[in-house]
Amino acid sequence: MPKSYLIAWPEPRLPAGRTTRLTRPRVALLRAAAVLAVVATMTVTGMSAATAGVIGPDVSSHNHDQGASLNWRAIRSSGGASFVFVKATEGGGYRNPSFSSDFASARSHGLIRGAYHYARPGGTSAREITGSANAEADQFGRVIGDLNSPGNLAPVLDLEDAGNLSPPGLSLWVHTWLERMTKLTGRTPIIYTGVSFWQKKMGNSTAYAAYPLWLAAYGVSKPARIGGWGSYTFWQYTDSGHLAGASPSTDLSVFNGSLAQLSAMTATNAATRAAAAATAAATAAAAAAGAAAANRATAAAAEVAADLRTLRLTTRDATAIADGTQDEAPTSSPGSPSWLGGVFGVDGSPALTRH
Repeated sequence: MPKSYLIAWPEPRLPAGRTTRLTRPRVALLRAAAVLAVVATMTVTGMSAATAGVIGPDVSSHNHDQGASLNWRAIRSSGGASFVFVKATEGGGYRNPSFSSDFASARSHGLIRGAYHYARPGGTSAREITGSANAEADQFGRVIGDLNSPGNLAPVLDLEDAGNLSPPGLSLWVHTWLERMTKLTGRTPIIYTGVSFWQKKMGNSTAYAAYPLWLAAYGVSKPARIGGWGSYTFWQYTDSGHLAGASPSTDLSVFNGSLAQLSAMTATNAATRAAAAATAAATAAAAAAGAAAANRATAAAAEVAADLRTLRLTTRDATAIADGTQDEAPTSSPGSPSWLGGVFGVDGSPALTRH
């Protein structure tokens, strides 16, 4: 992922192809329970990810430097990409001038798509830090909208710059941004970061493991585990990959699952909850029809709940969603205020030490 829009980023090319159409969220909802119950999670552990897995690039305005363009048809068909992440914003003011056209082109060529915000955290007091995080989330939200149209992944926080913040201050910034974005979009955001960055700049915090992880780790056969995550949802395994349609090279990532599971991730929190509710209703109906049918339906519902927990799709608490107790916008707060007590006063006014 580009370190800044001020720094030139190599333009991409793409790998060889698979062709599959996106399942519309409505259809995905009808199939989600069945798909999640019967499709086993595929774990990608090697650098053969480009040919063995569900892959995709991430792109920004640098892919259009000096008049360059992206051939979306080739990216999809010849390159074999199933998804793409497009940079939308950076910091508190920059908007990628190519975002709207690239995002629309990705959709028109059948790619599952996600939008990301490159964070520029700042502030010297809790009030300034939360103000900075909310301002960046609001700007990103204005550009991307609610992401409820077909084929959209949850919004992404690209976290690779700590600014002047120490781990407690950065954790406050991240917590604030994630909560704000969840309220704006009704989606549970994805966190993009690197192994070393999270371990050093975030103090290897375990408070965010309920958010899907997009992990950058190059030149390894398997990414290291960080924070409280048991695994990754996406793995950015190279920053110099080759993919038809983008030249000469680009970042490439692999999804830790099947294409059907990736499609299921495009369902919104509300939609996922609705699918779980439908499963519960089917279970109740089966119970009325007879004990044997009820037992089969209950077992199927249990499998769905287990798979939702395993995949950590777009929700923080799959168990709560399965039994219908969670609100559309998740209410649990990964990174509870308790970890801020020793750093900030009640009103959040004391200044942080600059690092």
